[in-house]
Amino acid sequence: MPASAPAKGEAPTSASKPPAPQSLAETLRAWIKEFIQFGLVGATAFVIDMGLFNLLQHGPLGILAGHANTANAVAASIATIYSWIMNRVWTYRGRTQENAGREAFLFFFANLCGIGITQFCLLFSHHILGLTSPLADNISAYVVGFALGTAFRFVFYHYVVFTGNSTK
Repeated sequence: MPASAPAKGEAPTSASKPPAPQSLAETLRAWIKEFIQFGLVGATAFVIDMGLFNLLQHGPLGILAGHANTANAVAASIATIYSWIMNRVWTYRGRTQENAGREAFLFFFANLCGIGITQFCLLFSHHILGLTSPLADNISAYVVGFALGTAFRFVFYHYVVFTGNSTK
């Protein structure tokens, strides 16, 4: 027997109806899974970044020996591309946008903001706090700045980049 049409003023009952709200436990499990996948992608991207930098700078061929900034830019670019692909096909699959160009732009923008956060922490420790030792540099950039930049990227990816919305 066919379903009756909705009464006047009622919403149609179709398959495109929004999903039922998740329980708090389900939402928490989904966030934890997403955070773990995000962290694994980030950790492997970090290894790719650092490994390529050292290979280009100090490896057997030393292709970019003496050009630390260029080696860093090449390694960071490759690691960022890897990170976008892995987040797109694994961490946020099902939430990707149809407009991959827009998504990629937002992803790279988020990464630039993360780098800016790290740079700000380094500048703050140098010029405001007067801490200029190698230990202070590493703590401000790779502990505080990295943690804040990663937190920013996680939230930005979740709410802006991988929303599943398509803006054409």
